[in-house]
Amino acid sequence: MAVPDPHPRHILLQERHSLTQQLFERPYSCITYLSRAIYHEKLGYPDLAAGDAYRALLLTDEISDDSSEYHEQALETYYEDVAHEHPLETSWLGTLRDNSIQNVIQESCNGDEADVSLNEEGDPGIDHIVRQLRLRCFACLSDYLCQCGCLRSAYDFAERGLRLDSGNSMFLDFRRNAIQTCNTMLLEKDPGWKQWDYDPREELPNQGRARRELYPWNHHEPDRFSEESLTFLDQEMKKVAPKCEVRAVSLPVLETGSLSNPLPKPSATIQQLGVFATEDIAPHEIVLQERSLLTANNRLHDPLCDACSAPLPPISALESPLPTCPDCDDIIFCSETCYSLATSLYHPAVCGKPDLETIAKDPSPLAATNALYLLLLGRTFALSETQNIHPLDLTETKYLWGDFSLPPPPPPTTTTTTKQQPARQLPFTFEDNILAPLHLLAKMDIDVFASLATTDTWIISTLFAKFRGVASARMNPRTGIPEVCAVHPRWCLANHSCAPNVKWEWSGDIRFEARGGEDVVQWGDVGEGRKAGGIKKGEEVLNHYCDVTLGVKERREWAAGALGGTCVCDRCVWEEGAEERKKGTSPGGIGAG
Repeated sequence: MAVPDPHPRHILLQERHSLTQQLFERPYSCITYLSRAIYHEKLGYPDLAAGDAYRALLLTDEISDDSSEYHEQALETYYEDVAHEHPLETSWLGTLRDNSIQNVIQESCNGDEADVSLNEEGDPGIDHIVRQLRLRCFACLSDYLCQCGCLRSAYDFAERGLRLDSGNSMFLDFRRNAIQTCNTMLLEKDPGWKQWDYDPREELPNQGRARRELYPWNHHEPDRFSEESLTFLDQEMKKVAPKCEVRAVSLPVLETGSLSNPLPKPSATIQQLGVFATEDIAPHEIVLQERSLLTANNRLHDPLCDACSAPLPPISALESPLPTCPDCDDIIFCSETCYSLATSLYHPAVCGKPDLETIAKDPSPLAATNALYLLLLGRTFALSETQNIHPLDLTETKYLWGDFSLPPPPPPTTTTTTKQQPARQLPFTFEDNILAPLHLLAKMDIDVFASLATTDTWIISTLFAKFRGVASARMNPRTGIPEVCAVHPRWCLANHSCAPNVKWEWSGDIRFEARGGEDVVQWGDVGEGRKAGGIKKGEEVLNHYCDVTLGVKERREWAAGALGGTCVCDRCVWEEGAEERKKGTSPGGIGAG
């Protein structure tokens, strides 16, 4: 007889919901954040647990530093927690997993009584209490980040714990665990690998992974296939593409495995949205033209419009000066239209805050892409703050699909088991997904504690998932490094093909132009991939997420991030088969078309 789960998922979700409501009411409670972190970890979200633990760590600074911005609120909330017997001592410890976190907290609370100073009421001094809370935060962060694969950050927080409590055996274990996890990963990649001496502070890997999740408490995602949604999207599409409409379409569920072996034929489909022509569109005719304010560039003082990221015209071509913000340095707009849109939709949230102008600017080549995603996040919160709309309810973000994994279903009532799809994942690091977003929000003068309903870690993760799926980028023509990016919410509804019937270019607006003549992508045998230009009524408008002049392997590598898997469009399938036929092997059972 199976032993029932002592913590059923629905119970964990209820507890997580209760703690979240407490944080909405009392947003400066360090202990409530630590308590919620436990439930996030039990639910399988160590990344969200790390976000909670870090906010708790920030609150320990607020408690101890009487010059900090939220000192009074954090200190008052702490005293309330103690007065109401908030689970600070054994009851709080009892909710922890029976592992090293519990032990390290018990040791830190019981092992150094000689250092405890008492105030006039005979209670431990606040410095001692803050020390214990920080040890808890460091322990949680080291454990959760190690689970995410951010091994160098996990090691760093174990080191911080040891600096606060030297010789603590549990932090020594956390540190060893980060190194051992790295060694195990290296052995899995290369069974002949032999350990060498290396500096874990510098050489431990820090690129982790987190679930790409449609969280069960996310009530902001619309039913994209409802009549209401399709009607709204159709109306929006007609504004930028008069000869097109939005329809539901079935697409294959893409594999995420190796690109070196032939792919099996997709066995499942997923419903998505697509763009279809409502009348014939001639070759070279403009199909769609859309402007977006959800843009970003990572170059400091680049001559670009702050609103749409279009290159500014040369001064010699101007009849009158370009509009600028009178309260900001170097904030210029390409037109009165962009200036008007900016002042009404996003700029008030960032106006007159010079510290924002240098965040994520001029990054290293390896950090350029993540810098753009962070800046898109900042623009999203500026739109949200100015319009007083939840970041996930903005027109620019609401209908974007982030290739999410659905939450696990309820346990079956019978013994029948069903195969679960592997969880889709996102790149995750402590610096990019927790530290940098909170730093950005603070520079925007957003209270990251009181604004939890709009800035929670799961909201940031959901936005990053959407951006990674749909954002378009402009590369520096000399270096090939991405420098400007944008999310065009109607453009991104068009699905991908490596033999697209449109080409696109992006300056201020993004434009689809129907392919024709030499622009038509030709592939396959005669009569198979040879198509004329233009788009017939009823045909799907097919976009491209990669350079279609590349070979099949290179195209699939470039497009995998945006597609969420390996492309199986007609052209890729045919070209993969052609390569296998040259080798005299089977293409894995995939037929053309």
